Amino acid sequence: MNYFSNTDARVILADDEQSELDAYSFLLQSMGVKHITTVIDSRKITPVLEKFNSCVLFLDLNMPYKSGKEVLVEVREKFPHTPVIICTANSDIEMAVDCLKLGAHDYLVKPINVNTFGSALRNALEICTLRNEVMTLKGLSFGKNLNCPEHFSGIITKNPVMAGLFHYIESIAASGQPVLILGETGSGKELFAKAIHDASGVSGEFVAIDVSGLDDTLFSDTLFGHKKGAYTGADKNRPGLIEKAGQGTIFLDEIGDLNSSSQVKLLRLLQEGIYYPLGDDLPQKCRARIITATNKKLNMLSQNENEFRRDLYYRLSTHLIQVPPLRERKEDIPLLAEHLTREAAGSMGKKISSVSQSFLDLLSLLPFPGNVRELKTYIFDAVAQCRKDELSEHAVLDRLNHEWTGYSPKTTGPDTMKPGAIDLETIFGHFPTLSELTHYAIETSLKKSDNNQNKAAKTLGISKQALSKRLKKRKP
Repeated sequence: MNYFSNTDARVILADDEQSELDAYSFLLQSMGVKHITTVIDSRKITPVLEKFNSCVLFLDLNMPYKSGKEVLVEVREKFPHTPVIICTANSDIEMAVDCLKLGAHDYLVKPINVNTFGSALRNALEICTLRNEVMTLKGLSFGKNLNCPEHFSGIITKNPVMAGLFHYIESIAASGQPVLILGETGSGKELFAKAIHDASGVSGEFVAIDVSGLDDTLFSDTLFGHKKGAYTGADKNRPGLIEKAGQGTIFLDEIGDLNSSSQVKLLRLLQEGIYYPLGDDLPQKCRARIITATNKKLNMLSQNENEFRRDLYYRLSTHLIQVPPLRERKEDIPLLAEHLTREAAGSMGKKISSVSQSFLDLLSLLPFPGNVRELKTYIFDAVAQCRKDELSEHAVLDRLNHEWTGYSPKTTGPDTMKPGAIDLETIFGHFPTLSELTHYAIETSLKKSDNNQNKAAKTLGISKQALSKRLKKRKP
């Protein structure tokens, strides 16, 4: 019977056994499912998910390369709206509970009969439908232009994932609910917080504070303020940042470092909407929106109440934004490099009209663990040394040779260079030119990918067409 013939949702089957994939595909087809994608290599699940907006993932737990549990954690972080149904021969109750805690939609034990399989898929599709309806009611449409693009003018990008985040921000701007922004150091989390504030159209101020290193008293005094005589040295009333923000936005950066006592106070603020200045028994009403950010995985920390309160995590993450690292949006590097060059040249009174292609090629090879902040460091240093009207790579080659020498593969994501690995002069017998570095990078990526140009191009952070052009130039 065709139970699902009217749905356009795609079902993704991930299993390392081809026979299992064939069996489940046949089962889905008999139910009327029209769009089925199979994945036998767990490392390819994330790239497949990036292609589809609406899908359900059936995931085997016991897979090589990446276990199903590792994939589940990654999918819940990057694709929180994708239901994940675990399919496994492991009937261990503790494993099932762990997977459900990590965000699995359902847990099915093999062999799976048709009724159980169909019921799990039906429930997952209903969840997808409800989420899409909510997004529609909120005006979330990724296919349309932004209502107010000027709110995002401070974020330079042409990356489609970033564009999707802009649409999401416009949809949640008016809700007034807390927002949690996750992202690596230097990825621009505060810029996203400011964009949310601007898109909200509120009348109050945007007030930012880094809470890392604040003890409980200093956190309370900074956020809530104090009354005269609250403690030794408090010789006058001092308003806190909540009062300063008014009906605006409070942005708490590095929230993952907040100590346990301060977490309790922040939770009470979110639950009750009131706070007490130090030394005052009269509650004050908080009218500001709370936005927080961290480079830590709070969902993991919240599983241990001694590190971060789970109830506070859920309160903070009413709306959740994951800012992609720069290495996952390398098409933005030329835009950012040109913008930062203009900014640096203006601040130093220099006239630099362009950035050389060789410099951009060099930047595209870097992993940027410090993200845009690291890129800015290199650009400003290069501009300071520049004696011409074009910024070239020579100003940073010496520095990069000290900071990033050699390659080391990560367990996930593209290859990244690690400090202090292998000196470039050891590899080449002399300090290499940029052309030699580029040739070496291409040859290494092709070797690692077994001459698969698609994989090699992805590792290098360039398109397959760009790689093909470089390969043609090398031919005699």
